[in-house]
Amino acid sequence: MARKGKIFNRLGRPKLLRKVISRTETVVGMVLLLSIIAMAVWLIEQRDHYDPGERDIETSLLIAQSVEDNLYKTPLKRWRDPTLAENDTVVVRLGPFDQSLLSGGWRAHGDPQIFDRDNLFEKINGQAEQYLKFGFEELQVLQLEHPASGRYVDVYLYDQGTFEGGLGVYQELRGNKPVRQEGSVQHTTSSMGAIGICGSLFFQITADEPGAMVEEMTARVVASLSERNIDDSLPDGYATLHQEMQIEFDRIAYQPTNVFQYRFASNFWFASIEGDEVARIFIHSAVSDAAAQQLFEQLHRELLEDYDVIDSSPGQILLKHQFLETYFGLAQEGIHLFGIERHSDRLAAEAQLASLRLQLTGPVPTQELEADGGDEPGYDTEQEGEN
Repeated sequence: MARKGKIFNRLGRPKLLRKVISRTETVVGMVLLLSIIAMAVWLIEQRDHYDPGERDIETSLLIAQSVEDNLYKTPLKRWRDPTLAENDTVVVRLGPFDQSLLSGGWRAHGDPQIFDRDNLFEKINGQAEQYLKFGFEELQVLQLEHPASGRYVDVYLYDQGTFEGGLGVYQELRGNKPVRQEGSVQHTTSSMGAIGICGSLFFQITADEPGAMVEEMTARVVASLSERNIDDSLPDGYATLHQEMQIEFDRIAYQPTNVFQYRFASNFWFASIEGDEVARIFIHSAVSDAAAQQLFEQLHRELLEDYDVIDSSPGQILLKHQFLETYFGLAQEGIHLFGIERHSDRLAAEAQLASLRLQLTGPVPTQELEADGGDEPGYDTEQEGEN
């Protein structure tokens, strides 16, 4: 058995408890306690009476003791291809442009930079997806400089593969700004350059600062692109809206995916209604009648989550939003799916549906009209379930 105190007392004998506290320890303890109480009282009394001016270092002293800043102040210049001679005797490639683009003292910093789907993010990190969803294939970046004026201009040429791909990007970036047309080019200008499309090519011209030299180069790029030979064939949806229905270019839009926020709906054409900033008509051409009918039924089921049925007939429905009280018309005829959304007037929505059906499928034969009693096909005016 271990001896008492063996573990805690290495001296080998029991440690006796102290029964007397010396006067010195008592005095020191009282002094410390009074000091703590005094500091607490001082902090309470001080509160927000602190004046920074009493403790701050004078500005003149800070200036006198500061270290002189000797950092390099000259602005950085753009990288330039070292294989190019200073007198520009080496001819560089300019993508789709000829050497006349460099007239007036302009010069290129080298051959265009090329980016594809795999490395597009290296040039426009954070915006790559905006182009990829519209079928992006390749980007060429041409860097131009006018040494006499010190202006820089970058020309971005995005090959979107199809006309609808270029139009989709352009309409997203354009917003509500006006559209200008020069030959086969539709574009929107600004003080820093322009954006626009030429066939499947979406282009963006951007400068470091606004100025007359920038405006001149922008006009030169647009004029050069307008002279390109492009494929004149247009998608059926765009041709229907623009050529057959005479809807202006700036009112037409294309959405490749997530139409109406449904993942199963894709490749829809939209056009805003003149005089209405909210309502839009839409058309979609499926690969077959069965595919169009299946998409019609899918949309019908999903729309019932937010809409009430007002009128229904084979291949056509008219719905009213439960809260916004706007009308959504949807119809299917053959491979065509078409309709109108966000319209505030029921009669106008029905008229738009009838007009779209006429444009897409042509007039109804006389025999069918007589069989239907002469009423407009696709409507059942007696079955109104309006709430």
